[in-house]
Amino acid sequence: MKKKEFPVNRRMMKSKTLTIIIPTSVDVKAMVAGLNVSPTKAKGLEMRINYFLSQVMTTNENWKLNKSNNFYRNICSKTIKLIIGDDYYGIMELLTGGEDPVVESDESYSNFLTYDQYCKGYRLTAKYNTGEYAYRELPNKFSSKVLKYLPEDAETVRMTERYSFLLVQYQKHPLTVNSSIYTYLSNFGRQLLERVEDDNQHQKNMIYNLIGRWLYYVEKIENGELKPMVAGTNHRLNSVFTNLPKRLRGFIECEGKPLYSVDLSASQPYILSKVIDSRFFHDTSKGFNLFSIYKEVYNHLIDNGYLISVPPYPNSGMYPFMWSVFFTPKELNSILEYQQIPFLNDYYRYVISKGYNYQLTEQELLDKRTEFKKSTMYILFDDNKGHRLVNQQVRLFKYVYPGVNKWLELSHKVIGKREFSLVMQRCESWLLLNKVCREFLNQHPNIPLFTIHDGLYTYWEYTKDLTRLILTLCSEFVGVEPGLKIEPPSLEIYPRQQDVDEEWVEFKPINSQDRFEKIRGGVFSSNIARGKIYLSKSYNQLLNAA
Repeated sequence: MKKKEFPVNRRMMKSKTLTIIIPTSVDVKAMVAGLNVSPTKAKGLEMRINYFLSQVMTTNENWKLNKSNNFYRNICSKTIKLIIGDDYYGIMELLTGGEDPVVESDESYSNFLTYDQYCKGYRLTAKYNTGEYAYRELPNKFSSKVLKYLPEDAETVRMTERYSFLLVQYQKHPLTVNSSIYTYLSNFGRQLLERVEDDNQHQKNMIYNLIGRWLYYVEKIENGELKPMVAGTNHRLNSVFTNLPKRLRGFIECEGKPLYSVDLSASQPYILSKVIDSRFFHDTSKGFNLFSIYKEVYNHLIDNGYLISVPPYPNSGMYPFMWSVFFTPKELNSILEYQQIPFLNDYYRYVISKGYNYQLTEQELLDKRTEFKKSTMYILFDDNKGHRLVNQQVRLFKYVYPGVNKWLELSHKVIGKREFSLVMQRCESWLLLNKVCREFLNQHPNIPLFTIHDGLYTYWEYTKDLTRLILTLCSEFVGVEPGLKIEPPSLEIYPRQQDVDEEWVEFKPINSQDRFEKIRGGVFSSNIARGKIYLSKSYNQLLNAA
């Protein structure tokens, strides 16, 4: 069978036919058969129901993206009604009503900068949330209707074309799996099961789900089903390889050779040092600026009067009015200080040392650094003022860089935390994919190069060239040298204690049905079955060997 090289739900650029994924747990044909309608009507209903289900289901590929919304997927009723037509209300009643509903809603409406309507969250109910799916091709006529009301994502098409040189890497240089990964998974699962309290089935199911999901990814890689794609939203390249947790990536090889990663340290704080410069927002030339990277946000700021040309603060290039709010000289100076952080060294250690006036012992410094690093995403993107007031790491950051913290909080308000996070991710992709990766492959066209957001993977003998390019190009566009880290692959079959601890922290609180319900949208029965069978089998093999 021919392997699919591109992701499900990707709209084909040369064809009007759309391919969707549908949950295998829902017997749509039987559901429609109970309505006693004509064969022609039944066929149309099946097609429309399958389309709706494809829009709300969560899989091992997209569960992380849906996690922040409690695994509900936003469906805009105005658009879906236009696509499904007069059958909309009947289909919704069929899916959400009765004693055995297939779909449930959070009854919560939301809206975003890029939407012109309000949307409600939907997801499959627990019984049907298995994670298993099948491909289904929509007829040309219905595909055309979908594209009429949900036009082909021009940004996704544009990014797919821009980064085709990276997508083709998955075809030119097949990835393989070192067989020792299976021993590692077995050891990891058993160590977690040993921590289960009072034979708690919820905790066991979480563990089986984790191992089952990891096995799913490994199987996809072994079968060459990596589904590389570039998202039109954040411009990041995603694949089954990027879904793998960091602790498993060392087992992935290319043409029998290990892959080494070159990571951009503190990537988002580093990129912020450029984004926070007023010129990033005012510059309209082609290059590393908001106008080029996210024109919709630029237009939003212009239309609402947030980008006003005023004389810059003396000797700084910074504008005293940002987001229509005045910044004091002290606040502007802290922004300038942030832009001059020696990112080439340890960003987290530097900020902690500065915040505590270098009066910590080495162990205290390491402990504080760990806490601060874990809170980086909260510092950058948490828009809850109550959280920011009480979070010790946010307060530390505000103390050291008051102007930067003020700028961030205003950005959350003016742009929105979702759009601001997309700006930051697009900047990261522009630097690493569009500039660094493109130049590396121009110089080494026959050498594999794979990306996981702020990490680039290639053979050991080419990491020096890759490091040089990152340092040169990032320094050119950001204005300060970045920190870099080269990591060799690990083939250790015994997991590190801290890795097991990190997973167990997530599982330990799930000790009741109520708590399990809050996270069960990302727990699939297919994963549980896969993980349980595998761990039971490996445990029996261990006993027999003993």
